[in-house]
Amino acid sequence: MPKPSPGHPVLRAARLWRDRCLLDGGSVFTEKSLWTSDNVDYLVRDYAENLDYGEGGFFQKLKNQLAGSPASAKQLAAEMFWVMYLFCTRASMQPGTKRRQIRQVWEWSRDPLPDAPFELDVALQDGVGNPGTAFNTHRWREFLFFILAMRAWTALSKPQREALLSDPWNLAEWLKEQDETRTRQLRHMLLYLLFPDHFEPYATASQKRIILREFTKEFGEDPNQFDYNDRITVDRQLLVVRETLKEKGASEDFDFHDPPYLKVWRPGSEEGDGEADLPSQEEAAKWYQEKFGKARVWAFAAGAGARYWDEFREKGIIAIGWDQLGDLREFDNRAGIHEELRDILDKPNPLNDSLACYQFAHEMRRGDYVLVKQGRTLLLGYGVIESDYEFDESRPEFRHTRGVKWDKVGRWRFSKERAMTTKTLTDFSYSKQWLHFAFQLMEEGADPLPPPQPPDQPYTRKEALKDLFLSEADFDHIIEALERKKNVVLEGPPGVGKTFIAKRLAYRVIGYKAPERVRMIQFHQSYAYEDFIQGYRPTDDGGFELRDGVFHTFCREAAANPKDRYVFIIDEVNRGNLSKIFGELMMLIEADKRGAEYAVPLTYSPSADPFHVPPNLYLLGMMNTADRSLAMVDYALRRRFAFTRLLPAFATDQFSDFLHKHEVDEDLVNKIVDRLSALNERIRADRKNLGPGFEIGHSFFCPGDDDEGLDDSWYEAIVRREIEPLLREYWFDRPEHVEEQIRVLLA
Repeated sequence: MPKPSPGHPVLRAARLWRDRCLLDGGSVFTEKSLWTSDNVDYLVRDYAENLDYGEGGFFQKLKNQLAGSPASAKQLAAEMFWVMYLFCTRASMQPGTKRRQIRQVWEWSRDPLPDAPFELDVALQDGVGNPGTAFNTHRWREFLFFILAMRAWTALSKPQREALLSDPWNLAEWLKEQDETRTRQLRHMLLYLLFPDHFEPYATASQKRIILREFTKEFGEDPNQFDYNDRITVDRQLLVVRETLKEKGASEDFDFHDPPYLKVWRPGSEEGDGEADLPSQEEAAKWYQEKFGKARVWAFAAGAGARYWDEFREKGIIAIGWDQLGDLREFDNRAGIHEELRDILDKPNPLNDSLACYQFAHEMRRGDYVLVKQGRTLLLGYGVIESDYEFDESRPEFRHTRGVKWDKVGRWRFSKERAMTTKTLTDFSYSKQWLHFAFQLMEEGADPLPPPQPPDQPYTRKEALKDLFLSEADFDHIIEALERKKNVVLEGPPGVGKTFIAKRLAYRVIGYKAPERVRMIQFHQSYAYEDFIQGYRPTDDGGFELRDGVFHTFCREAAANPKDRYVFIIDEVNRGNLSKIFGELMMLIEADKRGAEYAVPLTYSPSADPFHVPPNLYLLGMMNTADRSLAMVDYALRRRFAFTRLLPAFATDQFSDFLHKHEVDEDLVNKIVDRLSALNERIRADRKNLGPGFEIGHSFFCPGDDDEGLDDSWYEAIVRREIEPLLREYWFDRPEHVEEQIRVLLA
């Protein structure tokens, strides 16, 4: 796909913003003067100097913060979001979402959003680059940077502004001074929007550094000759790379994601993957009408890692979880599902989960199409929905179902530039251009990929230990305990990475990364033998039928494949009534009681074949030692498991190295290590109320690969939003003590 031309709607809109607003202090949507120092000062006062680290969504908190701002300042905020969203492609934000949020902020001023067809429709339709999920996650930081940069901008004279807007490198230097954190994606985006001939349409420094380094090597030069931490040097040298490639025959408007160039800096990319340029909106709309008519097209995930896909394909169904909700037809609206899920999942705002459940039961229709995906870059096939929603209680899990006639199945991989959302269910009917690409890939592109084969390489200890912060000896001790005892519990305070470690242990025991042989559940106070092993469940005709529970089903699968290893993971193992859940299986899980010779009749099916736990199945439990609402794990279970205590890793070299690898500043790394270690020392010393089991774990401060902006504001946000609520629970009767701990952490 070529680099956007000067006539691209986004670049036309950027020039409009430059001329109306940056130069003259006007407005994008009106004839008013909105981009003024007075309005910016209101945003500084009410947002930048009044940041809200509490609970709640970004826009709800922003509305409260700007409640005292004049209408003109709220309208300026809406136009600032318009600028922030211009760059974003559909892969990162849908056009409807952009317009809805801009309208929402504008209408806080009590004025209707003006009718601006080009600015609000055409300009926001497609975008030019994908900043990734980090841009939305850290939107509050990007907005903060924008406000503070505009405060400095509006303090300049008009000749000074004109001088900066006439010289790309002077503007780059000026923006660099405004970006104290050196991590803001918006800085990259603004430079491209204002000078598209000098900067690339990429929003992260890391991507630019990779491209520069790899092409420098490709040209036979020393890649270490540049200071990759100097962002302006990187941008200047990328322009040199572009000019060099054009001298070598590249087209004037080539993009570094074009196949000949992509494989240089992203070696795993393949040419010939069928990724043609997207059609125009008009062409895509016509194609959609001819192919689907009034039907909708839904993108659907067949469980984590597409683990249910084989079953769905064979049985001609799709299904989703959240079985605790029961029949979804009992809910009249999404709000009811949302409230129920808040209690079931113990999540404050399960928006995506409740939307998926409501749409699956109430909005999908016979004749709609369903497009099945695995992850964000793999398509598995598509089909037509043939039945209404059913709640199938005969299924052990994923009981919400619909019938589907599969038209085409296979495996079609595409690049991250076209990546899909990770949500379970998404209405993709509005993404007609993307759908045209996807169906062309499946129907006209290369043959589908062959079914995945087990990896040839084993899952090594080195791979398992990556980013674990465990020593090799400690990791080996846990594996040895699993091999010997077959049952291990990982216990520790919140945030030590029990779940993260459990998956690594499971794959190491299995021998290679095989998620289909790992099953994870979570115990809770209502969990029962009937859920875990076997029990009677009501049927549609008013009767009852015997159904196997999740552990019974998993044991049966493991027994049918004796040469393969299986791992069953139980989160919050101490939250359930263990004797009630395990029943007669308490004996069968012992390492020396595995196998058919120890099989016993089950409570609900005494005349059926006796049940046993196969020797190729391993149990891995997790227990939060800071949950004081729980009784001790009963002795009968404790003696059948080996218990391993996981500790916070703040003082380890692995933890510091991990933060350095994510480009966290040295001073901030030292702050995290020193202050959290000191806090844990105080928690351990409080033997009367707390003790070692209540320490704070390191995973609170473990950023993901896509996270940026890892600065003091990131640290403060974690302390305020995640650490402080935990401390208030610990010292619920000593609020002044909590305030002192927070003050020390943030000093």
